[in-house]
Amino acid sequence: MKDELVIEGAYAKQYTDWMVKTGGYARDMTMRDWYMGTVVQGLLTAEIVGDYSNEHVVEIARVITDAMLKERNK
Repeated sequence: MKDELVIEGAYAKQYTDWMVKTGGYARDMTMRDWYMGTVVQGLLTAEIVGDYSNEHVVEIARVITDAMLKERNK
């Protein structure tokens, strides 16, 4: 027998709408969150980043992410 997820009540419609819309991924993730995550991943693979604090890496990622979103919105 196949495993099935059973959800009841008012939450069921919200859950179903979310699953249809997103395929089940990133329920509360914004585009900015996604961009920031990918930028951080890229930065962490760069050898030079080892010389920076976590806070500095996050600040660099913020600047890059903001620039990406600004360019996207043109």
